Amino acid sequence: MRVMRKYGFAIAVLALCAAMGLYLYLSSMKGSAVNLDQSLKAPNFELTDLDNGKVTLADTNGKVRVIYFFYANCPDICPPTTYLMTQVQDKLKDKGTFGKDVEFMWITFDPKRDTTEALKTYASKFDIDAGGWKFLREDSEEDTEKLMKDFGLGLVKDPSTNLFTHSDVITFVDREGVVRKYLTGSIDESQNADKIVDVIDALVKK
Repeated sequence: MRVMRKYGFAIAVLALCAAMGLYLYLSSMKGSAVNLDQSLKAPNFELTDLDNGKVTLADTNGKVRVIYFFYANCPDICPPTTYLMTQVQDKLKDKGTFGKDVEFMWITFDPKRDTTEALKTYASKFDIDAGGWKFLREDSEEDTEKLMKDFGLGLVKDPSTNLFTHSDVITFVDREGVVRKYLTGSIDESQNADKIVDVIDALVKK
């Protein structure tokens, strides 16, 4: 009791500070799914779409861009990440933002095998809405590898098997052409469509 009388006020202040600290911590955790923690000017590019038209990043300014580097012969992570993003696509269509405010760009880093027809075949395996989803390629494998690195992503090719070790990373570019977020794709078992939609919604509203 003497301790309480002597130090009661100090204990109360410490308890209040602890409670406030816990509140701020929980508040920050609540908003962490939409924490736009990057600010990298996205490198511009000129790539070819499935209709042999030229597409540049600058041409699509005004929309949120969701970019993923992949290859059609990927034996593991690319197909499930693409499938995951079809779920995101459907949620954005329900919101009315897919194609209008948001565009997906899937860029192959294996252009020798990923011809236009090969990319069409790959896309046909998924419920892709071409109104807001572009599959793009560059004739030069070296240029695509450089583009990936300019986006801050890694790529290594095994020449003996023609398989790639690559970043399973979804890149989010805002309306002005700035990278604002990276999220792992299907390699992260905790990843889901709602978390990705939260990030896109934050960029759409920005």
